[in-house]
Amino acid sequence: MYAASNAIASRLPGAVQALGGGGLGHWIIRLFIWHEIWRLMRLIWRIPTFGPFIAVLIIAAIVGLLIWRQQYSRRRTGTGTGPRDW
Repeated sequence: MYAASNAIASRLPGAVQALGGGGLGHWIIRLFIWHEIWRLMRLIWRIPTFGPFIAVLIIAAIVGLLIWRQQYSRRRTGTGTGPRDW
């Protein structure tokens, strides 16, 4: 099964192979996701009266979640030097 898929992939042109999971296609998908995140934040920011407050709360919640997750993974592994210690 694996060899058959490699044989098919080897016949494809280089531009199509570049759109694989780790190549250009991955970069395009990440760029699209970040573009959509920025569009959402601009949309929230433009809500009259409360938009900037809501946007700052969302960003603070994301940062807090990242910090909490980092602290929680250190406590769970015990030493703080595990594969999830980022």
